[in-house]
Amino acid sequence: MKDVLIYNPHASKGMKRFKEKKVMEAFSAAGLTPQLIKTERPGHAAELAEAAAKDGADRVFITGGDGSINEAVNGLVNAQKQGFTGTALGFIPTGRGNDFCDALGIPGKLHEIIEILRRDHRIRCDIGAAGDGTFEHYFINGSGFGIESAINYYADRSIISGKLSYIYGIVRSVFTDLLVQEADFDLDGKTMHYPFVLLAAMNGRQEGGGFRLAPDYRLDDGLLDICLVGGNVPVPRLFLTIPHLSSGDLNCPGILSMKASSIHVHLDPDKKGLFSQVDGETIIERGYEFYSRISPWKIEIITGEEYE
Repeated sequence: MKDVLIYNPHASKGMKRFKEKKVMEAFSAAGLTPQLIKTERPGHAAELAEAAAKDGADRVFITGGDGSINEAVNGLVNAQKQGFTGTALGFIPTGRGNDFCDALGIPGKLHEIIEILRRDHRIRCDIGAAGDGTFEHYFINGSGFGIESAINYYADRSIISGKLSYIYGIVRSVFTDLLVQEADFDLDGKTMHYPFVLLAAMNGRQEGGGFRLAPDYRLDDGLLDICLVGGNVPVPRLFLTIPHLSSGDLNCPGILSMKASSIHVHLDPDKKGLFSQVDGETIIERGYEFYSRISPWKIEIITGEEYE
């Protein structure tokens, strides 16, 4: 098979978990010889993944975190739109946030990761799309609107790496973005009015460094797992939802969960706009409209046979 390794030397703010030499040595020991290409700038992984698919690659392996995976997904979707549909995606998690791979059970040791890629067990995965109505960006793990997206925004722009950056993002957003917003929601044509501080529209299980916002997720059911935090619960009591969001026990006052294939959120333009993200990457700063849906595209991903 023709394999391409897209290596992101800037993942986790340049703190390399696996150096490229070690990665290539591990591939060689497993009898694999992928073509190594390094990213040079933001968005480059999307270009490289698209080019690899159009050049006939059977598999693209991506190093990095959720943001790097997101770029590769967008590149492969762009290739699919042009008729190049046969490329699977494999992961070597090295990022600040590895929520998608954590949910898949991708191990932490390099030789174990490479063994999964060598065995080449594939599943077909839904791909989501989110935006403000004027554009959309594809995602594989999750999308969000509200304080959870603000947390990602501040964490990404901090000088801190790893899970500590999320703690910084939480503290910063509590002081600047913790507010209840009245909004109109449309879920698969059904409307409701609901006050919220956080909306997550998930394809995967978790985001934000381990918050299990979609404990009953499936990657192939054609549905988003919607998690809303807010309601008529006073803001101080909303802090009590944090342990529930972390553990995946969403049976708690202030948390509303449901499934839908699409969601549209409309805010009052006289209020403060909110951040939005996909797979931890900010796509909207201070916006008033948010759309998220399951797209018609699917991607084969490589994971362990034991994954359910």
